[in-house]
Amino acid sequence: MNENRGDEEPVPTACPQRGTRKIAMSIFDSIGNPHYSGGGPVVVHEVATRLATRYDVVVYTASHRGSRADVRDGVRYVYLPVGWAGPRAGQVLFQLMLPFVATLAGHGAWIETVTPPISASLLPMLSRRPVVALVQMLGGADMARKYRIPFHLVERWAVRLYRHFITLNELDRAMIEKYAHPATCHLIPNGAYRPALSESEFGTGDHLLFLGRIDVEQKGLDLLLAAVRRHRPALPLVVAGSGTAEEERKLRRLVAAAGPGVGLVGRVDGSEKERLLRSCAAVVVPSRFETFSLSALDAMAYGKPVVHFDLPQLRWIGDDCGIRVPAFDEAALGRALHDIAADPQWRARLGRRGYARSRDYDWDAVSARYRAVLDAVLAEDRHGRGQ
Repeated sequence: MNENRGDEEPVPTACPQRGTRKIAMSIFDSIGNPHYSGGGPVVVHEVATRLATRYDVVVYTASHRGSRADVRDGVRYVYLPVGWAGPRAGQVLFQLMLPFVATLAGHGAWIETVTPPISASLLPMLSRRPVVALVQMLGGADMARKYRIPFHLVERWAVRLYRHFITLNELDRAMIEKYAHPATCHLIPNGAYRPALSESEFGTGDHLLFLGRIDVEQKGLDLLLAAVRRHRPALPLVVAGSGTAEEERKLRRLVAAAGPGVGLVGRVDGSEKERLLRSCAAVVVPSRFETFSLSALDAMAYGKPVVHFDLPQLRWIGDDCGIRVPAFDEAALGRALHDIAADPQWRARLGRRGYARSRDYDWDAVSARYRAVLDAVLAEDRHGRGQ
């Protein structure tokens, strides 16, 4: 559990009582999903466990091999049977199933983590109760670039179906306010676990770390490996994460071409993830497209500098907590990695500032803001129904 700041509302610890309003949350990905297992499911679980102190919370997610309905940290997980269709077609089936689930399962409100390729579904049209769209990624533009299909145009129409949004950055909020007016849009960043650190830990580390979902193009892994091959840093690069079989094959080919000094460790979580974060010198976020980057926040929470491309969605990191590189410039990225690997004093300065800033992203404080949104949405719904 993270430390709680004195000026923040404490999160109650009592279990919800019988008759408590039921809150549904949905996300295609899940912790343990062999195809993705990205940062989104972590966000949903951390928020859901804290909401479960006041509400009866159920999370609907996609099935995968070995998945079964269970209760974790007071949150019920239900796996919809779409895993057989694979990671891409499964996303479409998942979106199509949500409205049917909503008509059968009574709930007070629904927080839907919108899913690519158009970051919307028909759920708000068919649900009898309010739906809040959690926009962890407006994927239309990225999908249009990748597949040469105008998903972004469909997305601009589809977001108008929703009346309530939660976004992670100002850019997405501006787009929502432009195309979904007069919907309400709340900017709530992701959170992070923040361990206690000693002064001696700042500036240490024996490797550079990429931590995240394996998607070669979106996450910029091709650019990262080209940068390392072009300007090899003094410290090895460790790539941790999982993706679809196709993406992992692409990555292995790129790693083989990059030469020595690059290691693949696959998916990590729990104590292994913590070990990699504590022992790294810096975390690199070479993404072509991001909405927030939970990996960057994790790095700051462990007192590690972040090396990243200059994307508008990542400017929250700040130049006093990381190194901002001109977007998609392999040579500049290689130089930045080389320089940060060779300078522990610089790493320590950036790490201290990042660690201090990560205090603002405590999970309890973030979840309290979700709770405030739900309270307002539920009150509005009761008023609209004359209760």
